[in-house]
Amino acid sequence: MTAPRQDGIIRIRTEIQLRPIQPSLFYGTKDMNKSHLLLPVLCCGLFNLAGCRSGSPDFEGIREFLDSTADAVVLQGENGSKIIVSPRLQGRIMTARVGNVESTGLVPRKTIEEGESHDHFNNFGGLDRFWIGPEAGQYGVYFPPGAKELTRENWQVPAAFDKGAFDVKEKQADRIILHREMEVTNLRGVTFQVNVTREIGLIPSAELGTELGIQLPAGISYLGCYSDNQLQNTGKTDWDPASGLIGIWILGMINASDEAVVIAPFKTPAEDGKSPYNDNYFGKVEEDRLKVIDNAVIFRGDARKVGKFGLSQQRTTGLTGSFDFGKNLLTVVRFSVPETMERYGNSSWQVNQEKPYGGDVFQSYNNGGDDTTEVAADAFFELESASPVRALKQGESISHRHATFHFQGSREELEKLAGKLLGVSLEKIQEAMWPPPPDGPRPAGS
Repeated sequence: MTAPRQDGIIRIRTEIQLRPIQPSLFYGTKDMNKSHLLLPVLCCGLFNLAGCRSGSPDFEGIREFLDSTADAVVLQGENGSKIIVSPRLQGRIMTARVGNVESTGLVPRKTIEEGESHDHFNNFGGLDRFWIGPEAGQYGVYFPPGAKELTRENWQVPAAFDKGAFDVKEKQADRIILHREMEVTNLRGVTFQVNVTREIGLIPSAELGTELGIQLPAGISYLGCYSDNQLQNTGKTDWDPASGLIGIWILGMINASDEAVVIAPFKTPAEDGKSPYNDNYFGKVEEDRLKVIDNAVIFRGDARKVGKFGLSQQRTTGLTGSFDFGKNLLTVVRFSVPETMERYGNSSWQVNQEKPYGGDVFQSYNNGGDDTTEVAADAFFELESASPVRALKQGESISHRHATFHFQGSREELEKLAGKLLGVSLEKIQEAMWPPPPDGPRPAGS
């Protein structure tokens, strides 16, 4: 792939052959090493992602659209930064505005206009959405009870958090509290009744010292927001690990770009010879799309080819992020990680998992097709985090916080921030993911 330029434009000359495709409306796998279950792939490889989204409205346009089709609660941050929350769209943080980036989260207009009418998954996007995990395995809640196979045909996001609104319990200038009662059933036929509460709010720059141990550099635009999620067992029985446990799963859809990468730092425990990451989801990710650079996993966020990886509780630092070289946009996500080792739901697509409680705390998914020639119409990648799954007694709760920080501005200052927060060199990442052509150096400014 041609190296990205600082101005966000890739100038290429190529010849392509268009071919018909059969889009579907959800993602996953029928067989982790074979058929992929994809969101629509409609833009051809001749164009970069900015071209595919050339008609995207600004923040105010998105607010007006959501106000007319669902609802839009705007929380105003600093220096023009702001977020949109939609209680009607399952309590999502839909998107954020920061600096000269009008929208950081995916807002799929067509799907939202069509309403709750889609098979398998109403993909309404969002920078932060609430799901319950695990997805798959003997204790997964996204397949019908007793299913003998886990396929794209029988994968279904539970209606409890795929349809319907969250109730607004409290609303202030900088936060909103949402609530909903839910019920889900796992593959073994065990049903869970829960109360879910989501507090969504802004994180002022004055709190960056406490949150991330930094001060906001001069000239850098900033937006911070969080969801503080609580799940309570309201059923008539205590939960038993022998019959399945559930937990909180937060997923953030970020607008993809040919110049975007996920950055996932990891801890290096005692030498065990094992990979620091797990890509046993949709098949092994190719080396040109995922690399380990120093103590971080670097993964393309271009919406060109489906892929996913995760980090375990043992490996994660509790911080992850992404960088878009075209937008000079650094995103950092901080999420709850217990100090002691706990059970995590395993979402790999197997009916009988060997380690159903050996799942990942952090996961990242890149939307796309079977090859890189086309860009998904819903052009996004995801930064996801999960709570442990615990054997909650009646009335007990589990909580999970997922905070998103956007920094936008000069590359020089963002290089320093990326080093402090994620332990990486953006220059080194750029050299590794977009190496100079063999016949000469990378063009100036790229």
